[in-house]
Amino acid sequence: MRATIIHISDLHFHSYPQKLQDWKSKRILGAANLLIRRAREFPLQRAKLLVDRIQDMNCDHLVISGDMTQLSLEREFSLAREILEPLLAQPERVTIIPGNHDRYVRQPSGTDLFTQYFGEFFGTNELHVRNLNQEWVIVGWDSAHHNDWITAAGTVKGSTIKATETLLKSYPEKTNFIIANHYPLTFPEDWKFDRSHELYNLVPVRNWILQNQQISLYLHGHIHRNWLHCLPRDSGPDLMLVNSAASCSKLYSGQNSSFHQIVLDDGNVKVTPVLLN
Repeated sequence: MRATIIHISDLHFHSYPQKLQDWKSKRILGAANLLIRRAREFPLQRAKLLVDRIQDMNCDHLVISGDMTQLSLEREFSLAREILEPLLAQPERVTIIPGNHDRYVRQPSGTDLFTQYFGEFFGTNELHVRNLNQEWVIVGWDSAHHNDWITAAGTVKGSTIKATETLLKSYPEKTNFIIANHYPLTFPEDWKFDRSHELYNLVPVRNWILQNQQISLYLHGHIHRNWLHCLPRDSGPDLMLVNSAASCSKLYSGQNSSFHQIVLDDGNVKVTPVLLN
């Protein structure tokens, strides 16, 4: 059975803190970065253009793999919801994963702005699960948490892995699974790995995924440099990894894609880069 996914990530809707109590710890650094660089990189009209472009495309499911916001301010979440609303009319056809910028600072007890504005596209359970059809299932992971001033790392909890193991066993053996998470498992050859900005438990998580051949596809963002990678397995099909970060940022020289269209046809996967002109 055929299904089409649009994968976007790291939209970074942004605003500046308006209240004194919103100037918390690392928001000072984040606001400085926003003023110097990021506000120009992510103009609002590009986000609106992205929404228009996706509306014109064939899509059975939309995946947004984190960093809806820049400083995790309520104004940023409300702006993101407002602009993206045309794509969110059918929640069962949308998966949204939180990123580190959506958990930028520690929030008051009982307050989670991501859940407040986008919780219906993830849910309240350990895993987000969407059955695309009889052959393909999307599994969403929440690995984002607040950090200190200069850290942007994440963690896939042990309970998340255990819950995923249980889920895999509950489906027929031939079912294909897609993991949607904010953080990457692979990097370009010239990338200098930075533990303070990646998954703390990257290696064991990557090894666990490689050992589970039912997982065919891994969708993520975080690093604002799109790519399509494949990791070989000792036996079974390769693991395909797709990064669609900075989907609505200004184009840079040599950029080949802003996001990806993914066509699932039986057990086959075709990934097409899409450049937002």
